[in-house]
Amino acid sequence: MFRLRHETAQGLLDTLAAVQWFEFDHWESRKFGTYRNQFRILCGEKGERSFWLGVGLVAYGKSKPSDTAKLEFNPNKVGNERALLWLLRQLWQRARLLDGCAVKQWDLACDWAAPREEYSLRKDARLYEEIARSAKDRTQYVGARNMPGRCKLYNKQIESDLPGPMTRLELTIDGLAGPREVAAMWPIVYRLADVQGNAEVAALNDTDRFIFATLLDAPDRLRELGRRKRERMAALLDAARYRVEFDPDAYAAVLHDVAQYCERPARGNDPDAAPLWPWPGIDPDFRPVECWPCERVDKNRNVKE
Repeated sequence: MFRLRHETAQGLLDTLAAVQWFEFDHWESRKFGTYRNQFRILCGEKGERSFWLGVGLVAYGKSKPSDTAKLEFNPNKVGNERALLWLLRQLWQRARLLDGCAVKQWDLACDWAAPREEYSLRKDARLYEEIARSAKDRTQYVGARNMPGRCKLYNKQIESDLPGPMTRLELTIDGLAGPREVAAMWPIVYRLADVQGNAEVAALNDTDRFIFATLLDAPDRLRELGRRKRERMAALLDAARYRVEFDPDAYAAVLHDVAQYCERPARGNDPDAAPLWPWPGIDPDFRPVECWPCERVDKNRNVKE
């Protein structure tokens, strides 16, 4: 999100319309809480990739939209596109302050080249939702929509028509949240292939196997069983479960890449020229100390400094 200098939003709109190679779809919105001018910027030879720009937030009680701009994009898809780098220059050129840009929210994705049926997202104290058309086409959620900590486990192969199996876990991150904050909201994911290969689980009769499978999705229902059955199932559940662990080092590397987009481009560049300079020209040893504490997470998910 960018806070633009007073009355520079119109100049940005005029610039976008004047550049012939810059391709986009444009529409307007008058609804409160949305952006008056919205753009879908097209990338690639056939416009197969895109990102979104909103200019002028429509606020309640205001006679005209505010001088703000919001940019949404996927760095994996359009991070090096000429249109994005050029637009970032235009936004920074009109930003009010040197630090007038902030990452508001982003999605962290973890992929496994394995069938969706092999994984299950455990319910916790957060809101739980599920859409299941089949064991393969199943999407699980924990957490409130569009809020930090929202987790989604789904079949990426079906969604993106991939040639091989792919299961994805997505976690919504607030700003430049540090490893401690992310570890605290990291979900528990069972890998059922490991569970099914456990010798004790394989020895269960059909009824107990059904009970155990139910507990994998809803371990809180363990208290509904009798004492002896509860003790046995609790031991199996704890011994057989596989949790997709949070890796603070891997997260730190991703956070480094995300934080780059808050850096102002090097000065002295022609804003109308092709973006030949390396984006964003950041120090490779960059560490946002205020949100990047030195810490690690052990196998019991306890955060240690």
